[in-house]
Amino acid sequence: MINIIAAVAANGVIGSGGKIPWHIPQDMNYFRRITSGHIIIMGRRSFEEIGRPLPDRLNIVVSRSKSFRSSGLITAKSLSQAVELAEKEIKNGKLRREIFLCGGAGIYREGLGIADRLYLTELDREYEGDVYFPHFSGKDFRLVSSERYDEAELCFNVYLRNVNSRPYPDKSQEKS
Repeated sequence: MINIIAAVAANGVIGSGGKIPWHIPQDMNYFRRITSGHIIIMGRRSFEEIGRPLPDRLNIVVSRSKSFRSSGLITAKSLSQAVELAEKEIKNGKLRREIFLCGGAGIYREGLGIADRLYLTELDREYEGDVYFPHFSGKDFRLVSSERYDEAELCFNVYLRNVNSRPYPDKSQEKS
């Protein structure tokens, strides 16, 4: 299962000047809870913003730079190569069962075409920024759950891909 996880301001902003323009502990805890024990894939700039591999997750960083290296993670030249590496880890029987695409905008844009599920923290407020989450259609994804947190002014929403909009064959229905 390929998932996208992101926090998105009311105006679509996800970043400003290479940083997340808010600090919301409830969202950080949600991200940790949802992704722990799984595989996360992010772009190099998102990784550099975090500054280290995230614990209890297999970290894969997409970078076209031949010189990019960091300990405690796997690097890939493209999102498709990163997904292949992640799927290989899953097939090898690791405890990690799902793949989470967690930024930046380019990974999200390309990932919308292959994602099965979106975990979006949708903020009530608008923020100034220069990076936006890509638009997705209700014909491709439908809202399947929503948890409202008034004190943090946000909703944790989960969207599932509509079966008729699947961009690749659904192998979960194949016989073993």
